Amino acid sequence: MFVGILLYVILVCGTNLFHFNFEMNSDIASDAILAELIWKNKEIMPSTWYIANETRIICTPNIAAIFFGITKNMTLASGLACCTMTLMIMISIVYFGKSAQMKKNAVLFFCFLCIAFPCSRPILELLYLFASYYAIHVVFLFITLAFYVKVLKTGEIRGPKFLVAVAMALLLGLQGVRGILVIYGPMLGIEVVRRIYLFYSRQKTGRSDRLLTLWVSALLITSFVGTCFPFSVEQKFSRNLRKGFFKFFTTVIPDMGRALGWESTNWLGRLCLGILFAVSIYELLYLLWKILKKKFVTPIEWSWFVIFSSPFVSAAIVSFTTVESTQRYYFLLPFLLAFSVVLLLEQNVKGWKALPLAAAILLIFINVFYVYYPIFLSKDPPVSEQYDVVCFLEEENCPVAYATFENANMMTVLSNGKIRVYPVATVENMDICKWMASTEWYCPNVPYKQKTAYIITAVEMEEFKKFLAQKGESVHKVKEIGKYTIYISENNYSNLG
Repeated sequence: MFVGILLYVILVCGTNLFHFNFEMNSDIASDAILAELIWKNKEIMPSTWYIANETRIICTPNIAAIFFGITKNMTLASGLACCTMTLMIMISIVYFGKSAQMKKNAVLFFCFLCIAFPCSRPILELLYLFASYYAIHVVFLFITLAFYVKVLKTGEIRGPKFLVAVAMALLLGLQGVRGILVIYGPMLGIEVVRRIYLFYSRQKTGRSDRLLTLWVSALLITSFVGTCFPFSVEQKFSRNLRKGFFKFFTTVIPDMGRALGWESTNWLGRLCLGILFAVSIYELLYLLWKILKKKFVTPIEWSWFVIFSSPFVSAAIVSFTTVESTQRYYFLLPFLLAFSVVLLLEQNVKGWKALPLAAAILLIFINVFYVYYPIFLSKDPPVSEQYDVVCFLEEENCPVAYATFENANMMTVLSNGKIRVYPVATVENMDICKWMASTEWYCPNVPYKQKTAYIITAVEMEEFKKFLAQKGESVHKVKEIGKYTIYISENNYSNLG
């Protein structure tokens, strides 16, 4: 088991350190650039930075900033931060397993499955590779569940641990609403179900039960308070009650399948995923049967309920509101599959343990070849038009350029910061893009008189012609590379809008 974990940690770390640009995009690149900005400005959240979906307070860029200070290498720093996040997830899972008093082999197997099961690259980006956007949420989830399951097992209330969990809830709230959706909302819901079950089965409740319910409620309230701070990102949406079920079946379910990796593997991988999902449904039905029959539900089974409910609560919210569905909302589904297999092996259930165990092992091997093998065969940075553009600008000794967001930050990181391509909202006005960009990059905060490139795609050319009409002969076309046309001027025409 330990060898398997070590193998996958090597695969993850090798990818982050030596193939960081494998699937580079401007979202991943923006976090790498933010890390550099955090270090240079010595601010947790730089005052010049335009925030996107979440405020980065305790995330990968904050860790990458420390590594950037040591290495002065943008891609290496971000890769090291993702490796660190991976190790933090593994440690938090081990801590949860020990708190739940799982057997040592079961804990190691759980760790192994959690790192090996994700086979959708967008989900891997959220957890282990390139960006680890939601890794800290997973870490805080398992630490919080460790405290929760420990109280259920022993009845002991540890004040310091409870306060640590409250502080973590506040930090996630300061970043946005994801902590409420993924951890604290589902956790409170399951705690309410547990209290109803205790009442229904006429089991005695004590002081620890009351304090536990109050603590779980406090976590949700504290995280919500965090979202009310001015720098927290607000999530705006409206109701979608009439078309909720239609959205659930036509959009949400397919996105959940993508999150599991249904479209990222072969037919054999899909068969394994189907078997493992069936195990999760079996566990749900089995635990509901135990509740209805007033049988004892173990602490670890209550924690399983929390992880099960998390993606499905998100699915319900997305379905019946106008929030746009994406597989990112269901990133805990691979952890659900892993937990379900481990829980089945822990339970005294006879008959069909061999089938899910075989499916799990087979999926692990499939993922090595479908996910990581192509990455390790690739060149870094990969051959692409975007990389050719920054190489050309480096040859032309033109270190500053502007492009739309889809290309700008990505090109900066592909050059590892040698060429700075800054995002603009429109190529007609070259005005600041107020999305994962810094005000430091635009006139008058940069010199007007400096050699500057403007990178235009074929789709943007009509709009760019209006810019050319205003600037006359001061902007010259110098090169076409694939879909990109490069113009250079001795003047920097960017502005703050």
